[in-house]
Amino acid sequence: MVRFERALADGFTARGFALEAIRPEPRFVKLGPKYRYGGLPKYLGYLDKFALFPRRLRHLARHAAPGTVFHITDHGNAVYAPHLRSVPLLVSVHDLLQIRSARGEFPQNRIGRSGAKYQEWILRNLARLRAAACISQKTRSDLQQLTGLADASVAVVPMSLNYPYRPLPSTEAAPLLARALARHHLRWPAAESATPPPFLFCIGGAQWYKNRTGLIQIFAALRRLPGNHPRTLVYVGPAFDSEQQAIIDQHCLRESIIRLPGVDNEELRATYSLATGLLFPSWEEGFGWPIAEAQACGCPVFTTHRAPMTEVGGSGATYFDPTDPAAAAAIIAASLNDPAPLRAAGLLHARRWDLQAMLDAYLHLYTLLLENNGREPFPTAA
Repeated sequence: MVRFERALADGFTARGFALEAIRPEPRFVKLGPKYRYGGLPKYLGYLDKFALFPRRLRHLARHAAPGTVFHITDHGNAVYAPHLRSVPLLVSVHDLLQIRSARGEFPQNRIGRSGAKYQEWILRNLARLRAAACISQKTRSDLQQLTGLADASVAVVPMSLNYPYRPLPSTEAAPLLARALARHHLRWPAAESATPPPFLFCIGGAQWYKNRTGLIQIFAALRRLPGNHPRTLVYVGPAFDSEQQAIIDQHCLRESIIRLPGVDNEELRATYSLATGLLFPSWEEGFGWPIAEAQACGCPVFTTHRAPMTEVGGSGATYFDPTDPAAAAAIIAASLNDPAPLRAAGLLHARRWDLQAMLDAYLHLYTLLLENNGREPFPTAA
């Protein structure tokens, strides 16, 4: 969310627009201990967020200059929308996985009672919006199904890349990836040389929908297939949990999976550029950043045959059913026999994720909001 907000702010500032980023200021919370995630500090933070900040928003709305549009860049903050009813307001909706989890749609992701109440509060305010911008058609479909918002109130503005990802020559990429490995005292499997072997790549958090268990199972199934397939998996993300580690041990993959806790943008670009392919088996996503990033770097993409992965990957990706690791591995192996067409299709498709295109789309929505006084502003929404 911070990167998204920064991309909008930097982009519109470069175009000469005046803008101001507004967020709750820590006032009451400073009166308590530094720990803010429970007890007294938590409730002092609530005073900052839900008592003081709404007053500031109402003041800003009353004194807004003509031509001002308010944009809530994270739908999780839709609880502030009622305080901005008198002004043109747009809310960006990224994914509704937490709301859907709170309603019991995903039993594997249980939400506590207070968390469920908060998600319902967000949902009630989303349902009252006059204008929302979803980052994918999948998110738009989820939003309308949950809220009943009309087409004229919901537009789709795909995300742009937040870094200039593009193919990097191997002579430049290899030292960058080597730097990342050395920083964490890692190296390629002992049987390999010091240069990068063919490898599959995955990046993501530990959230349930990332399907890291499936990632390991698909990789293990691929290694069992005959042929000259990548024998190494590079994963950027948190440590595997005990269940996932047990699967790694069951398939003797400890020496074949290299986990990096994190990489910088250029190291990530280098990894995409060197990888044989991106393996991205998510159950759900709001958008699917790694798919777009990989395509922009010329990295073949192998991902789940579900929206929004199919939406982001388009014709520039190979799709599989994540519930069947063996079949998924067979599909990937077949594509790896001739990855050049997939690489070319991905590079072509990646042109969609241009920052200027996203800025143009948001500027168009802002203009419609001003012209329609914030009421059902998107009559031609796709």
